[in-house]
Amino acid sequence: MSALERMAIQQEAALAQRVLQLRQWQQILNEELKSGAFAVPVHLAMGYEALAVAVDEAMGPGDQMVLTHRNIAYHLARGGSIEPVLAEYRGSEQGLAAGRLGSMNLTQPARGIVYTSSILGNNLPVACGLALAHQTYNRSDVVWVVLGDGSMEEGAFYESLLFAASHQLAVVFLIENNDHSLASTIAQRRCRIDGASLCGAAGVPFASLSGNDAALYRERLRQVRRRCQSGGPACVEVALTMFNQHAGPTPGWPSDPKRISIEDGLLLEPHSRDPVYLALACLEQAGEKILA
Repeated sequence: MSALERMAIQQEAALAQRVLQLRQWQQILNEELKSGAFAVPVHLAMGYEALAVAVDEAMGPGDQMVLTHRNIAYHLARGGSIEPVLAEYRGSEQGLAAGRLGSMNLTQPARGIVYTSSILGNNLPVACGLALAHQTYNRSDVVWVVLGDGSMEEGAFYESLLFAASHQLAVVFLIENNDHSLASTIAQRRCRIDGASLCGAAGVPFASLSGNDAALYRERLRQVRRRCQSGGPACVEVALTMFNQHAGPTPGWPSDPKRISIEDGLLLEPHSRDPVYLALACLEQAGEKILA
């Protein structure tokens, strides 16, 4: 095995380790939620780990990120530590925002997370404004704005697509499609939205991702970022599975069918729907390749 091949294997293994670390931190947060440790509502994102790690690795040093109420995976990935998040949720001065922002509006400016909103679709025009400022000052940095399959239904999404396309703004619209918004599935509340057709109408490049392969996600997102730097927005829709409750602890009540406990391990489902499943497989294969 060549040195380059070994390095590539080690890099993929390191990526898988990051996915596992994010799951472990969220498991710890879930146990804290069960004990009633926080005075603020917390929206976990178990099932989002591969995407959060890939976005963190794809972002440039001057890029900015604009998030939603379910922002924990990105804060953990960008910050690289659970302690400041725990402190923030406890209202401590040692928290990311000295205990003043809680969870749904938490920012981390030093790591590029400059705005977070609990209002559906509110963060989209803010992201466009940031990107317009970048353009005005001739900065090549990209703005990443996260939304869900519920925010796609808001007028702000279409308007922001048009604005970003019209002004050729470097914005990545990242749609987390977990088929769950306002406690309903897409089929229960609306017709299907064809993201490719909608973005195509505005001349915005569109890509879809699924499968929770963090290495593949990272490469695709890096390609999207380079395209945005060349001029204009892009939209990426990622199929996700959310294994925890909408907010609060899981399980949340005695008969809750979702049973998550740190004692049961990090893997929640032995299938590629769970990012940890692929991360564990990646580590096993990496060990076999290096020993071969």
